[in-house]
Amino acid sequence: MVAAGLAGLSGTPAFAKASQGDNLPEILNFAVSPSTISAGASAMLSWQTTNAVSVSIDQAIGDVAPAGQANVAPSSSTIYKITASNNAGTRNAYATLYVDISGANKGNIISSDPVTGRNAQVDFSWKDYYLSRKYQVQIARDSAFTLKVFDLGAMDTSDSPSPAFWMPPGSLEAGHTYYWRVRSVQAASGQYIDSPWSDTKSFTVEQGYNTDDDSYTIRAFTPADGSTQYPVKPISFSWSSYQGTTKYQFILAKDAQLHDVIVDDFASTTAYSVKGSLEYDTGYYWQVRAVEPVLSDAGSAFTFHTVLAPQSADGDKSAFPDGFPQWAVAVILAGALIVAGLLILLFRAQKKV
Repeated sequence: MVAAGLAGLSGTPAFAKASQGDNLPEILNFAVSPSTISAGASAMLSWQTTNAVSVSIDQAIGDVAPAGQANVAPSSSTIYKITASNNAGTRNAYATLYVDISGANKGNIISSDPVTGRNAQVDFSWKDYYLSRKYQVQIARDSAFTLKVFDLGAMDTSDSPSPAFWMPPGSLEAGHTYYWRVRSVQAASGQYIDSPWSDTKSFTVEQGYNTDDDSYTIRAFTPADGSTQYPVKPISFSWSSYQGTTKYQFILAKDAQLHDVIVDDFASTTAYSVKGSLEYDTGYYWQVRAVEPVLSDAGSAFTFHTVLAPQSADGDKSAFPDGFPQWAVAVILAGALIVAGLLILLFRAQKKV
């Protein structure tokens, strides 16, 4: 089974051989056995080098002996790189381990498009929560929801007894597991109040196929380039990956030249969550580039526009914020009536005198 995003690398690594007369290290062997495993299984990574002062393997393995073995059990297809170095220079070799997830999490597998290597349509449904009017759905790459890739905001279900939501194709990566949760944000009475989150559920987008892509720049997934009516909070970003990249630079700004910067940070995955809230009815620009192990070109900046500020039904701001307790409103009105009555009595007493 061939995983999406691994085009151009076969299961047999091309080893670097030193020519006669040089003192560069040699990588005599670097392989993984078996080359394909099922999800949850493990494989053995083995290597042998000569004339190397230091040897390291990526994917969090780190520094290793000049020759040895390591047990690996990735959750998705992975490319391993070995680096052998000495004072004369460095040489690399690669080995690919394919992970077949077709038998994992039966009932929670989402099909993928064989051309794009991304998800088909995903349908979500849940039980109604006390006839709630609006719900919020979140999807993330981790169960703690620190790497959110989608946030629905507030979806109007029109008092449906069977609330549901569907995500269009093309926004999630094949071969990855995602987590989702839902909560009510508006009660049947119209009052805005956040309920507790539901239990977290997971689903996996099935493995795709090898594809060729003539685009060598990072592409925006969420928010899509040029999108409008985007929520001001919470807000998350996701983008296409560079093969083998372990670190990205993420920039969010208010101008296309990226001078008025709001966020300038780094991410180890193809997703980033911005804390706090953005401004209503405002245009923003964001850019991502690979920084490790190879620095990529900056590329163009993507743009999106946030939603208008919410207003009451008559177009004016409400005298009380959403969710303001009704008993507090009653106390304020009663107090105002008492003060008015005292003023009237005082005025009449003054006239009699």
